[in-house]
Amino acid sequence: MYFFNFRKIFKLGAEKKKKHYDHVHRDANPEEIWEIVGELGDGAFGKVFKAQNKQTGIFAAAKVIDTKTEDELEDYMVEIDILASCDHHNIVKLLDAFYYESKLWILIEFCGGGAVDAVMLGEFTQSV
Repeated sequence: MYFFNFRKIFKLGAEKKKKHYDHVHRDANPEEIWEIVGELGDGAFGKVFKAQNKQTGIFAAAKVIDTKTEDELEDYMVEIDILASCDHHNIVKLLDAFYYESKLWILIEFCGGGAVDAVMLGEFTQSV
């Protein structure tokens, strides 16, 4: 009896409740909506792919990040929330975000010119 109350008070053995994030779809397979059409490169936290929306045909850069625990999602939510709140023609848009099978998918507007840092480095070395 005492052990049961102790477990109930401290929620021992209870399944951890999943946090809700406004801009992230959970338990939905992103590959049912987006088709990977190529690899763009490796980012600091995962691979970046070129993806195409199966319904609209829109292209996206899909950053796919392996997470060890669901708690790691919190670290990426700042980036997702900032992208979701930006609405300007000079800033890439967040198109979609998913958390599925321990992977975080962040899909942003595809820009054919390449990564900004690569473009900047190319311009910098050309001007020196």
